[in-house]
Amino acid sequence: MIPEKSVSDLKILIVSTPRTGNTWIKYCLSLIYGLPIVDFPPPEFWRPFDAHPYDQLGERWIAHQHLPPFESLVRWARDRGVILITTIRHPADTLVSLYYYVRNFRERTRIDAETTNLLTNGEKRETDDDLPASDRLQAYVREKFFKTLHFSIAWLQRRLSYGIRYEDLWYKPFETVHPLTNQISPVSREHILACLERCRLEQMRKDAQADAVFFRGGGVGNWKTSLPASIVRTLAHLPPYPSQIDWLGYSLDGYTEACEKAESGLPTRPPPPPSSLPFLPHSFMTPEKIAMAETYYDWLNSVSEKDSHGAEIPPVITNLGTYIYENRRDLHVAFPDIYGADRVAFSHWFTEINLVGTRVLHSYFVVPVYESWLRGPPPIFDSLQYPR
Repeated sequence: MIPEKSVSDLKILIVSTPRTGNTWIKYCLSLIYGLPIVDFPPPEFWRPFDAHPYDQLGERWIAHQHLPPFESLVRWARDRGVILITTIRHPADTLVSLYYYVRNFRERTRIDAETTNLLTNGEKRETDDDLPASDRLQAYVREKFFKTLHFSIAWLQRRLSYGIRYEDLWYKPFETVHPLTNQISPVSREHILACLERCRLEQMRKDAQADAVFFRGGGVGNWKTSLPASIVRTLAHLPPYPSQIDWLGYSLDGYTEACEKAESGLPTRPPPPPSSLPFLPHSFMTPEKIAMAETYYDWLNSVSEKDSHGAEIPPVITNLGTYIYENRRDLHVAFPDIYGADRVAFSHWFTEINLVGTRVLHSYFVVPVYESWLRGPPPIFDSLQYPR
């Protein structure tokens, strides 16, 4: 129970991977507590944190956003008494929902441009049937989707928020929402049930009017009849997906075996050519060193020799991360303490921001960073996962 928390100044921020139930729980809690839904812009994580726009949101509100736990944002939330909530969902169902959401709302979505381009390619909206086994969908899963899954993982790994499973909201909404409201500010059973009735999918579609397609279908296990076999195989075998899915407490059931009977060869993530790292010294491009590229890459992906914390604190800063940081003055200004308070912010920059023209860093060099978040104990849901 949060001590002495008054509903009169209640603030709730849902920080999760997209399409995991964050909009549903936001709407539900908004009804339960009479909270206005506000827009929560993501902070400019490469600049000193500016609390002013967030302090101007009002005394009471609810919002959601998709971002990692930047230290400055977490500190602000704690100082202001903001309740943090994180939703999770089976990653394969999340992928299906995200695919249709981006295609239905590509002109208005706040999902990043790379995701939108890979999942739409300017095509007309698909009918609501199986996802096509397109090269662009495969590219999105290989290079990008694991980064999207990471948002919920990071908050739960740090035990900063109340964790809620989409599947529990779907099958037993009252038994899931009631313990959460007991933690925030208790309300009557009757009031919760009345609000849940207004949160039924059919009612939310009706209330959304022209945006009813936002609430496409919901449900649990739709991926089993929607995802192409090649995508299921990728989720089952290509790092970091097996570790992410297992850490979140999900599995791909027996569908992996069925997919493997249909196709030969497992998806892999081979080392890229040295040209993928054009900012490295020219001395590395000698034939002898190119021949040793894989060994050198292993060192680049290892925990930085200059990080006194080693692998104890996720995310890891790799030797490659340290090299780039030490050769970029602008990064010293943006992230003065990459082994301490700026660790998460620098890691987000390292894994997400374009380093070479319009290209982000090759996934071979960022997957170890995402996997480092999975070394701690996984979340345990007793209706909720509770923050520390």
